[in-house]
Amino acid sequence: MNTREKNLANIQKQEEVQAKEEKQMNSEMQNPTSLRKQLTNKNGDYVFRLEKALIDAGKSSAEAEKMVNDLLNEIVTAQEQGIPASSLYKKSPILKAEEILHPVIKPKKPKYWMRAVDSSLLYFVVFTAMIAIMALTAGTKNQYNSQYGLLTLIAIAAILGTLMTYYTDILVAGGKGKAKFGKIALLTVAMVAVLFIVITIFSSKAFQIINPVLPAWGNLILVALVYGARYLFRKRYHITGSVLNPVPQVKSRD
Repeated sequence: MNTREKNLANIQKQEEVQAKEEKQMNSEMQNPTSLRKQLTNKNGDYVFRLEKALIDAGKSSAEAEKMVNDLLNEIVTAQEQGIPASSLYKKSPILKAEEILHPVIKPKKPKYWMRAVDSSLLYFVVFTAMIAIMALTAGTKNQYNSQYGLLTLIAIAAILGTLMTYYTDILVAGGKGKAKFGKIALLTVAMVAVLFIVITIFSSKAFQIINPVLPAWGNLILVALVYGARYLFRKRYHITGSVLNPVPQVKSRD
């Protein structure tokens, strides 16, 4: 073995030793006993009272100790940055114990397609109900607006549901002035244009066969059925709020 090979072997051996020492050091740092020794008096008191609160809530000493041990790493990390546990959690030990025992699970934000379908069903219910009321008010079938057949109503609901869901996301998400206003203006123009084209095409004679105009009672039955379908859809996918009543967006954890 020449000198160069010996040097390379020595370097490799030193790197292995260093990696082993770092691994051992990290293991010791993550060891609960070692972490507890690193706590300041203030954090030590917080941890002591937190364990006591967990025990008072019905947990055994071993269970309470394990629960607190799971928090030690982040407590020590925050401590190194000058942040005590009380500021890190923004809770007293008693409230933190309550949070550990009864964690609040934030609901996942429904996917875009789920919210778009929900919005489309809502718009179908609203517009179809309006058309039914207009037909009942008109009094005669001849006065009923033939532009809004079944296919037209479905298309309008689908377009509004899809675009208005995106529109609502822009508003709720916020953003800077000009860019946000530009998106909203462009979306509004596009939506009006698409609706005009769809209504014009579906109102033509070529679509009359597949775009029947239902009587008022028929539309009211559809309203009831679609409303029920929407209720089941929202329940199935845990959807809260709507395009007409948006809720703040919550980032979900997969």
